[in-house]
Amino acid sequence: MWQELAAALNELNKVYRQLAEIGEKKRRALVAVDMKALEELLQQEEPLTRRIGELERRRRQVLTDLAAENRSIHTDTKLQDLLKLAPEGTVRRVLDQLFRELSENTAKVKELGENNAVLVKGAMQAVAWHLNRLGGASVEPAYGKEGEVVSHHRNFEFDA
Repeated sequence: MWQELAAALNELNKVYRQLAEIGEKKRRALVAVDMKALEELLQQEEPLTRRIGELERRRRQVLTDLAAENRSIHTDTKLQDLLKLAPEGTVRRVLDQLFRELSENTAKVKELGENNAVLVKGAMQAVAWHLNRLGGASVEPAYGKEGEVVSHHRNFEFDA
């Protein structure tokens, strides 16, 4: 079963590396404002995220099977703790290497996702600013009993 766990971790690493490649391409597409490329990348990303879900279920099933053999293993046992329970030798070294790679790959995908989210937010703010400028939107202060109230006049309905 330890080999099954190693196989699941290896597959997870492969998928996360592919997601990282797509994340880097998404960053370039966002910077270039290439919406067609971005749409294609999102379509490529969808099956990979589905695959990660499948592999995570497989990993949890292997942990459940291992837990049946060893009472100190649970489905939510951290991989670092699991390494201590793995058999000495090659299996433990392979699992350790796969765990390190997985940690690096997931951290890279997370960082790329966060950076891309910042780019998307900035692009959306730029679009809103240009639409306001083109549409003649204005902000005029109006004062009431409760203090300052700001009224907004927009010529575009952004929520549409």
